[in-house]
Formats: sequence, structure tokens, C-alpha cells
Amino acid sequence: MLEIASKMRTLCFPPRCANCQVEICQAGTNQPEIQQHQLRENLAEPLHRHDRLASLLDSHWCCHCFSKLVRHQCITCWTCGAQLSQQSPLGKRCAHCFKNNFRFTRAISLGNYQDQLQKLVIRMKNQHDEPLTIQLGNLLANQLVDSDFFDNIDLITAVPTHWWRRFKRGFQAAEMLAETIARAVNRPFDPAILKCQRSTKKQGLLASTSRQKNVQNAFGVNRPVLIQGKNVLLIDDVMTTGATANEISRILLRSGVEKVYVGVIARGARVS
Repeated sequence: MLEIASKMRTLCFPPRCANCQVEICQAGTNQPEIQQHQLRENLAEPLHRHDRLASLLDSHWCCHCFSKLVRHQCITCWTCGAQLSQQSPLGKRCAHCFKNNFRFTRAISLGNYQDQLQKLVIRMKNQHDEPLTIQLGNLLANQLVDSDFFDNIDLITAVPTHWWRRFKRGFQAAEMLAETIARAVNRPFDPAILKCQRSTKKQGLLASTSRQKNVQNAFGVNRPVLIQGKNVLLIDDVMTTGATANEISRILLRSGVEKVYVGVIARGARVS
């Protein structure tokens, strides 16, 4: 009955692209079944490996927008997830990661903070666009499932926000992303693992040299006994210098976490 209702709703209200809002059946092709086949062809890994995620990618992006969001054999830093213009001479790490020696094991992103992805992140945060946030979370979930560390993840949490900022904004992109991903990949989601102990300045307004000091000792762990020996996936919307993710990784590891992995929509650092 629910399946029939869903098909009737789709027939009466054709799905629109999460980015350009064009009806999917008219965006690049008038035959939805052909378009969805093209979406699957564009994935780095065939979706039949992860059938439980197949429905997450159906009918939410047109071919034109989807092709700009999904990587095509690009070179990425193994540690921070940034897209590189050339292979790093430092092996798995780019120069930025080699210099900072991050405490988290690996980070994954949809791409660099530029072009269409940058516009989507700005729209997600500034316009409190929940449907877009969910669809970006689903795309990141697919990236994570295709990663070699996915099976190691025990639970998922998000970068916390100070209570006053939460009150003023009323929308927490990182938390919504984390909840979406946890539901998609069937992993526990616990937003209460971390706490923001003091108000910090916005990282995006600070020079890279000031960001580490800005977040130092700004976060804490609630009930460390519940996370000891576990592998935690930390979700945020954007990672630029990595100062926030690195500081949170430090306090998680100090509290007994085995490994910290990071997932972000966009990687903001300028790396070559």
C-alpha cells in the first residue's frame, strides 16, 4: 500500500533535482529510467555492491548536477580527503597533512570547497535547507560505504555547537548530516557524545594560524566510558585547516576512543 502511494505521489508530483530544482524526468532526458541508469554509471563504484543505499540516490539529482558532484578518477589525499591537482610526493598525505600530522586516521569528503559544491554548502547553511542537507548527507553516506574503513565504524557523531549559537541559528547542519548518514548506513548515531564547553569565534573568520588556538580545550566528552575502545566517525559540513576535527580527535582519543574518522561535505584547504 505504501509503495503504491509513493508511486502515485511521484506521478502527481515529479521529483525535482536537489540543486537546480528541474523536474528529474525533464533534466537531460525524458525517460527517468534511462536517467537513473546514467546516475548509477557515474558512480565510482557500482551500486549493486551496496543495494541498501541504491534508493538514496534515486530521483534526487539530475544528470547534469550529479555529474559535477561525483568524483571521476580524481587524485585525493588519503588522509584529509582533499582533491589534488597532482599526485603527492609525500605518499598518502598531501603537504598540508604532512605538516599538521592530524590525530584522526582518515577523512572523506565529496570534494573541495569550490564551484557547485561551495554554492550548495552555502545554501544549506544560510538558507537552512533541510531537504538539500539530507541529500548531501546521502551522497556522503555512499562515499563512506565505498571507503576501506567503513566496516570499522562503531558509532557516528557530529561536531558540537555552543548552546547559544544553537539557540540563535536553530539549524545544525553537521548534526542533521550525521543523523542522515547514520540512518543510511545503519550505524548508531549519538549527538550527545561531545559537548562544546565554551563559545568560540567562527573559524571561517580567522587566519589559519589562529584557528587551532580558537578551538583549544573548547570541547569535552560526555560519559567517556561509553566510547572506550570504539571507532568514531565525526561529521561536519566543511573542513578547512582541520583544526576543529583535530582538536575533537585529540579529546576523543584521550577519552579512550580507538580511532577517529572524519566525514565532511567539502574540504576547504588550498592544497596542490
